[in-house]
Amino acid sequence: MKHFYFILILLLDCNASFAQLLKGRVMDGDTQKPIVGAVIANINSRQIAMTDSSGHYTLVANFNNEIMVSFQGYKTQTKKVAPSQLGISILNIELMKLSYQLEEFIFHPKYTRYQLDSMERKSVYIRVLSREKSTIASPVSWIAEKFNANSKRIFKFQKNYYYWETEKFIESRYLPEIVEKLTQLHGDTLATFMNNYPLPYDYARVASELEIKIFIRDSYKQWLKHPVYPPIITQDALKTDKH
Repeated sequence: MKHFYFILILLLDCNASFAQLLKGRVMDGDTQKPIVGAVIANINSRQIAMTDSSGHYTLVANFNNEIMVSFQGYKTQTKKVAPSQLGISILNIELMKLSYQLEEFIFHPKYTRYQLDSMERKSVYIRVLSREKSTIASPVSWIAEKFNANSKRIFKFQKNYYYWETEKFIESRYLPEIVEKLTQLHGDTLATFMNNYPLPYDYARVASELEIKIFIRDSYKQWLKHPVYPPIITQDALKTDKH
């Protein structure tokens, strides 16, 4: 029994060497309603999480890490992680809507098509996405989880899901029709250009439509200096593939 307590103390003492968890809720500062699909980004580790249907999130973050919380139509906030209790820090955020005032009329942006689709996808997979990893504060669960195949599949799916969401968000802002209009590129050449000059996710989160157009124009100027075209497939190549 003494050996068991000794090992347990060692495991708990090792807590500082493992990543800690940041948990919290993101709400509308005016209505106090949860914001679904808000992005919580750890600027230091570049890991991200999204809020669930009740506005809650979980993210790996250590003390003093810088956390950026954003959602389209709201003012972005940046906070630092406070000291944790048993490996868990709490950070609740209230975001305020951006308002565009024209004389006495105030317009509040509505959900975009991407946001609606993202919320629908989130609701479909909410049970899997809500599964949280155990921490070293619960050593038995933490160790068991490392060897559980189902847990590994769930966490791998979560990782892939958030990667897909990132790609879909970029696609919602980096539109082929806009690039085609600004560059006059078409078809495979257009696709090759966009693949060689991808829009960074962090920039897509904060850039205005005008700034994205400027990014496209600047990229096109660089492309004109060293144009890259899709490979030409010859008849001989096709015959070789068939054999």
